[in-house]
Amino acid sequence: MKVLRVMISAALVLCVSAETEVRSFAPEELITLALSDNPELRFYEQQVSTLPKPSSVKLPIVAQPLDFPSRENFRRAVLNLDEGLAHLYLAMFRFVLVGTVRLKAMEYQAATESASTASDLAARISALVKMLEERPAAGVQALIERRILEGAALPFLRQAAEANVKRELLRSDLNGLVGREMNEELSVTGSFGLPPESPDQTVDEPLLLKIREAEIARGLIGLDAASEIEPFAVGGWFTREGLGASEALAGITRPGATAGSAIGETKTRLLQDARAKLAREISQRRAAAKAAREVASAIPPELIENLRGASDLAERQYRVGALGVNLLIEAHREYLDALKSRNEAIIQAWRNSLDLDLLKLSVAPNSPRKAIANPKSTP
Repeated sequence: MKVLRVMISAALVLCVSAETEVRSFAPEELITLALSDNPELRFYEQQVSTLPKPSSVKLPIVAQPLDFPSRENFRRAVLNLDEGLAHLYLAMFRFVLVGTVRLKAMEYQAATESASTASDLAARISALVKMLEERPAAGVQALIERRILEGAALPFLRQAAEANVKRELLRSDLNGLVGREMNEELSVTGSFGLPPESPDQTVDEPLLLKIREAEIARGLIGLDAASEIEPFAVGGWFTREGLGASEALAGITRPGATAGSAIGETKTRLLQDARAKLAREISQRRAAAKAAREVASAIPPELIENLRGASDLAERQYRVGALGVNLLIEAHREYLDALKSRNEAIIQAWRNSLDLDLLKLSVAPNSPRKAIANPKSTP
């Protein structure tokens, strides 16, 4: 029992330190910081702004590099002073940076809530154990109940510890992405609204297709270009696992013949392949985004509040002997599980929505070098 109390005290210390008075950020505020202060973005904006001339800007220290599609191709385009492709890749970089910051902010808030709730439940169970210890001995049943409660606290302690570790990792990631010191304290609130529904209209010039078109045009100039440029895969970027995750379509839908083809014919064939893959992936992503929204909508915030109230009521009823220990533990467990399930469902809905938006991201009118690169905001 002494060991259990020490573990609970340690968990509470972690949560109290996590909740000390620090500035709270909404996801939109972190996104604004990232677009203005992310050192990697600022560096590439300076580099790309001087193309096709080289830039002599000071090299930055990037504490948290952004992982995004075409990362190596972007670097190659900048180093090769390829102005057109570099501008297109920069638009994709901005979009993925914004989406990544939003998702990590949501994951950070979810981890904070899970750690705080699990620690609180463990502490409440520990208080009940202490209450039973202080009561006069009441036979075998009381002893068994006390032992059950001691064991019941352990899963909550484990979940609190896991959530705290995840929270610390996300804090470093987020601080790095928005240009803050890696170890700065951080509080995130207001993350858990559903993403706006994406309109069904098609996009005339999606950014990914413009990038593919530029890659084909440059690739077909070189030696053995057809075999070098032919591979092209389209898949989800933000949705790595869970509802809506799927393997990228990598095979060629319009294979080339062994007989030689003119450059124009090869370009047309490869662009038709890209369009077919994009259309297929957009259809799949739209279905996944709809399904993820339905799952998240099935867990309204009122349900979480009702379960929290049931958890509190179960504890009060147990203290006066009107409720059994098993129902008490089940009420606590269902409250925490529902909270985690709702947060995970909303995050998954955002992942699918961002993937759909990335596929439909359009090149801005009258400007082939610019793209609309700010994912939609929560209404």
